[in-house]
Amino acid sequence: MKLPFSALTLKQKVAGYKTVTINSYIFQAPSQILIFISFLFYSTHSLATQSEQTLAKVKSFNLVAAIYPPYNYQDEGIKGLNIEVIKAAFSTVGYQLNIEILPFGRAFQYAKQGTADGIALWYSKERTQWFEFSTAFTHSELVFLKSTSLQVNYQSLNDLTPYTIGTVQKYAYPESFASHRNIKTAQVLNDEQNINKLVLGRIDIALIDKRMAQFILRKNHPEQQYLFNSAGILKNKKYYLAISKSSKNYQQKLTAFNLGLAKIKGNGILEKIINRYNYKLVD
Repeated sequence: MKLPFSALTLKQKVAGYKTVTINSYIFQAPSQILIFISFLFYSTHSLATQSEQTLAKVKSFNLVAAIYPPYNYQDEGIKGLNIEVIKAAFSTVGYQLNIEILPFGRAFQYAKQGTADGIALWYSKERTQWFEFSTAFTHSELVFLKSTSLQVNYQSLNDLTPYTIGTVQKYAYPESFASHRNIKTAQVLNDEQNINKLVLGRIDIALIDKRMAQFILRKNHPEQQYLFNSAGILKNKKYYLAISKSSKNYQQKLTAFNLGLAKIKGNGILEKIINRYNYKLVD
């Protein structure tokens, strides 16, 4: 007859525990096993949840976009050519895109500091100290927009010295224009102000992206939209996703975007997006 477990000697307890575990403790084993299994399940689930959270964190990209229609703007949701391209490219490689629309100066500063992961920009050598630039995904025609009644024979920048040209603060204009000593410029905060001044006759020419000029004229000045044309193109500027060097894993994000961009180029999605934003108002 076995003594109760509590009445056994220490040696017997130690020796008997192994036996009891298999024999006399067989009725307690299921509860212990359940506790152990529950612990394993909880630990595994917890680790899986943490892995998913880590993965989700890695697989997201925080984009700041300047108010720059039709490339980036807000109208019953955030939309635009650049927004659609960046979203489509990242979606292809499993990234979630978080977007915030801000004035250009603030958006640029957020991206520069790494508060956001990146911003769509024109390339400039100066900007490479803060950003890594992706493969280019579309281009922008920078034109000299004027009234059709103003006759301008534009062959070189010297031909524009008689006129006042509207520009926007903090834009990276081509060096040939920015450093020209004899060109008169009038700076404003954004392109809508520039177009408004042109419509009101307060400047002679607005230096502006062609798609943006068409968008603003069609939206804000529908009756006058056909009264303006281009004196000529200053430069074709390519758009890039500029990823902040202060952003965590920025090289990984750059590689992912370029891969996604290559995919949507190959399957025709990129071309379809661009074609939706090719307006025909300004020649």
